[in-house]
Amino acid sequence: MTPEFNSKSPINPKFRSPRTALLLGAALLFAAIAPVALAQTPTLLVLRAMPAKAKKGETFTPLPALVQADIGEIKIGGKPAPITSVTPLLKGPNGLQLMVVLDSMQMIGGNGQFDSIKKFFSDMPPNVEIGVGYMLQGNVKITQPFTTDRKLAGDALIRKTMEEAANPKNDNGNPYQCLRQLAAHWPNGDPAKLRAVIMFTDGIIRGNGQPQGGDQLNPDVDGASQSMQRAGIVPYPFFYMDFPQIPNRSEGGQLEGQTNFSQLTADTGGEGLWEGQFSPSGFDSLLNKFYSVLASEAIVTVTAPGAPGKYQRLDVKAAKDDIKILGPDNVMIGNLIPKK
Repeated sequence: MTPEFNSKSPINPKFRSPRTALLLGAALLFAAIAPVALAQTPTLLVLRAMPAKAKKGETFTPLPALVQADIGEIKIGGKPAPITSVTPLLKGPNGLQLMVVLDSMQMIGGNGQFDSIKKFFSDMPPNVEIGVGYMLQGNVKITQPFTTDRKLAGDALIRKTMEEAANPKNDNGNPYQCLRQLAAHWPNGDPAKLRAVIMFTDGIIRGNGQPQGGDQLNPDVDGASQSMQRAGIVPYPFFYMDFPQIPNRSEGGQLEGQTNFSQLTADTGGEGLWEGQFSPSGFDSLLNKFYSVLASEAIVTVTAPGAPGKYQRLDVKAAKDDIKILGPDNVMIGNLIPKK
């Protein structure tokens, strides 16, 4: 007997047409990839050119600022991130919050250094806000919130006497722990503004330091590096060591501090500021270099493949053979600052 079919009879899969199967498969595939395709987030990257033979973490003479033709490819999380704009960091459309951090256990204000720092403040273009803080017991104590008033920022620079610097109450409590605390409590955080910190210290970990492993990478520095990258902060450690030396400050040495700085800047795309292994006699030369570094940096806006707040690997290739492009190892998509 031949079976009868009506509109309520189930369709035998064996009799499904190839066209129907193809359409169904395409619909399922689109449904699977659609959420990924729709997750596109504008993200700001701070990038600059470096000599092709230079290594990350080394200091080098700043090169001209990047233009879009210098950039071959950008990937975030292994996926292409199309470029939408390339603008200068200084005098550009984006605001920059620059936090100036001083070491409470050093006499940084001696020999006219504060005069050099104040001149540097006055040279900053209008799109730069300056804040001032002191490293103290593993924290950064903010003495001047971000401001465009250069005099207010300069007045927040307070010189420590040798007795104050030697007082255990003024210990910095580990410079890299201070950076981690600053990253977690960045004052007046604004996702539309870029963030950087210049830290005046010798970079030596004198207390509560974690032991280094066989690869010689310091876990304290690595923790600060990760915190900086997650918060979108580029660090610029400035090497300074008191002379004559503060009493009870003999632990560690110049090489240790500068090695820590190199590790920090290699991961974050920052720049270590020092001349040889000794403190500079004056700050003008290194502060001029710092200005040149900032002037060499470009703000590259990309369309990142992912949702805001995702922490992803950043890979950038240059379009030219004579340069490489320096930036952080990782980036937070959307450059979001967690709301408190």
